[in-house]
Amino acid sequence: MFDFLKFLDVGNTLAGFDGEEYMKSAIGRYYYSVFGSARMYLIFTMGESDFRKYGDIHSKVCDRLIKSDDSTESAVGETLAVLRDLRNLADYDWNDTNPNFFRDKINFAKKESELALMQIESLKKSPPFNV
Repeated sequence: MFDFLKFLDVGNTLAGFDGEEYMKSAIGRYYYSVFGSARMYLIFTMGESDFRKYGDIHSKVCDRLIKSDDSTESAVGETLAVLRDLRNLADYDWNDTNPNFFRDKINFAKKESELALMQIESLKKSPPFNV
């Protein structure tokens, strides 16, 4: 099974290069490291098989986590939503007027991703509900 944590390493590698294309790509990898890990947590730890389906899966994972009564799940969901917005800007906003925007956001994206991934690992070890 694919290890989404490896996308964090790919993001770190890309962030080490100069250029907007690398920053945008790194932000995408940071987002997908958290998204994939969160989705796998919901499927394999929490037993929520609905997250195996693909239709609007990004919103569904974010919404499920944000609306959780568990503060850690909710925090992961909020982080995931912020990273998704940033990834969408990186992928679809071709007319950003500030060429340093993504370079300025890269450390934020990295730190938030690392924190969310640690939270997901913690949730996997001690799920908030009986499974």
